[in-house]
Amino acid sequence: MRKMNFKGKVIWITGASSGIGASLAMQLNNLGATVIASARRTEKLIELREKCADLQNFMVLPLDITDSQSIQKSVAQVRQLGRLDLVLHNAGIAQKGLVIETELDVDRKVMETNYFGTVALTKAIMPMYLQQGYGGFGIVSSFAGVMGIPGRSAYSASKHALHGFFESLKAEHMGCKLNVSFILPGFINTAITAKGLCGDGTPYGKVETSHRLGMTPAECAQDIIKGLQKKRKQIAVGKFEVYLLSINRIAPGLGHYIIKNHPMRRWRRLKSRFDLTIHFKGNKVIERRCTKNC
Repeated sequence: MRKMNFKGKVIWITGASSGIGASLAMQLNNLGATVIASARRTEKLIELREKCADLQNFMVLPLDITDSQSIQKSVAQVRQLGRLDLVLHNAGIAQKGLVIETELDVDRKVMETNYFGTVALTKAIMPMYLQQGYGGFGIVSSFAGVMGIPGRSAYSASKHALHGFFESLKAEHMGCKLNVSFILPGFINTAITAKGLCGDGTPYGKVETSHRLGMTPAECAQDIIKGLQKKRKQIAVGKFEVYLLSINRIAPGLGHYIIKNHPMRRWRRLKSRFDLTIHFKGNKVIERRCTKNC
C-alpha cells in the first residue's frame, strides 16, 4: 500500500494545546502539512505555533467541542480553506475512580467531552468530506477503548463508544473514500491523569507513576505518524504494555487476569503498606524514601 505523504495536506488536530496533540501538530507541520490546531486554551496554541518550523502553514483555531456554536463556527472557518484531508480527534478528559465511588455527573461529563463532543464535530465535518469525496479520521482512543480497565469505567465507556460510532460511520459511507484509524496510546508521559476527574468530580492532581515512566509525547507522536502514513486501522503506541493487546485478543482470560492484577496495582498496594515515597526528575528516579515497616 502506498504511504500517505503529509506534504500539502490539511490536518485538523483537536486537543492540540499540550501532550500528544501538541507533539503531533509540531511534527506534522515539520513534514509539510498545513496544521489546524484547536483547543480551548488559545494562549497555549499561540505558544505552540511559535515553536513550529512553518508558521505560515499553522492555523490556531480555538474550539470547545462541548459547545455546538463553537463547533459550527470552527467548521465554517475550516471550510474557507477549500479542503480538509485528515482530522485527528485528540481532545478528551480522563477519569479515575471505582464505579461505586464515581458520581453519575462525572460519567456524563466524560461522555460529553470524549464521545458527544467528538461525534458532534464529526457530524459537522462529514458534509465537507462527502462533497470532496474523501477524508480521514484518526481517533485517539486508548487501551481502555478495547478492554475494561479498573478505575476507568467512564473513560473506558466513552472510548468504547467512539469505536462503535466510527466503525458504523465507515460502513455507512462506502462511496466516500473514508479512512479511519484508531490510535491506542498506552502509558504516555502527559498530564492527562493529573487533569482527570476523581469520583467526586475534582481533578486527580498528579501524573500517575505508570504514565510518568511511559513513552514521551514526542515519541508517541512519531509512532502515530508512522501508523497514519501506512493507513493502519489500529495504531497501538507504548512500551511493553502494547503486548497486552495481543494477549487480550488471543487469550482474553489471561488478558483479563493481567489487567486485574497489573504491576501498578501491586505497586500501589506496596506503597500504601510501607509508605514509600519516590521523587522523579523527568523519567529518572532521584530519591526513594520509606517511612514505616522498612
